[in-house]
Amino acid sequence: MSSLDSLPQDQRAVLQLVLSRGRSYDQIAQLLKINPSSVRERAHTALSALGPETEVSEENRGRIADYLLGQLSEPSEVDEARSLLAHSPGERAWARVVASELAPLAGGALPEIPTEAGAPQPAAPAPAPAVAASAPAAADGGQPAGSEGEAADRRRRSSRLGGIIVLAIAVIVIAGVVVYVLTKNNNSSPKHQAAASASSTTSTPAASGSSTTSSGSSSTTPAKVVAQINLTPPHTGSKAVGIAEVLDEGASQGVAIVAQNVPPNSKKPPNAYAVWLYNSPTDAKILGFVNPGVGSNGRLSTAGALPSDAKHYKNLIITVETNAKPKTPGTIILQGTLTGL
Repeated sequence: MSSLDSLPQDQRAVLQLVLSRGRSYDQIAQLLKINPSSVRERAHTALSALGPETEVSEENRGRIADYLLGQLSEPSEVDEARSLLAHSPGERAWARVVASELAPLAGGALPEIPTEAGAPQPAAPAPAPAVAASAPAAADGGQPAGSEGEAADRRRRSSRLGGIIVLAIAVIVIAGVVVYVLTKNNNSSPKHQAAASASSTTSTPAASGSSTTSSGSSSTTPAKVVAQINLTPPHTGSKAVGIAEVLDEGASQGVAIVAQNVPPNSKKPPNAYAVWLYNSPTDAKILGFVNPGVGSNGRLSTAGALPSDAKHYKNLIITVETNAKPKTPGTIILQGTLTGL
């Protein structure tokens, strides 16, 4: 029996999206561009690890898992799951243990677990939602592969997926700031339509410079995610990986970016990361510098509005800059095809 903290990162992240964010398996699959069955498999494997050793069949554990995670869309499926729990002491005991383990992640009360007599009994109360851990992704907790090579390949795939899921959670968390930026920029002059357009008067971008991050009171109008951009390094030797989401607030669009395994910013000589819309070195537009910079944890996060001519550009890139007012992009560390405009 495992704890939430000991689950592989991709499994825990799926539970976080389901319980804290209210996402369905299909929504998570669409967000991450993977098969819904892969999301469901990770959720089931996680709950099997959280529960005690049991003789409950894999099929019944899967049905109970979908019930506890609120993934049964048909009333008949919900009734079948409740009937199973009401008439099967083993299944009911397993479900109660799992529910108590899930409670710290839940954004509200979990589905009721019937008593033996059929009367509903609430599951363990849920405390405030937890934040997904930022530790490196662990190996897949699914069925063992047929060989050592296959097992290693599964671990690599699981690690990559785990990182992507955690990044997706982080993008969801910071995306709300884009609404504020969009609303603010809608009331500004055209020269302020680029993300964090305030220019620096200092000699180094690390000191200040344009920033694609913002804070303040958010608008009541939600920003809709219209596209996800997977950001990858131009060279295979880099471990950096990122996700950008294009958001639409009606009259304006914005972008929220999160990346991990990014080299920390340097102070001697000073440098900074910048976000650009990009076609070529001579056809690019800077959106701003990432502020605050990247520290020893390798995490980069930023958000801001997109300019009205964003459709002109084909790519979104993140670069390392040593000039406070670069005319052309510096060294590219992450890049992705710009979509959703």
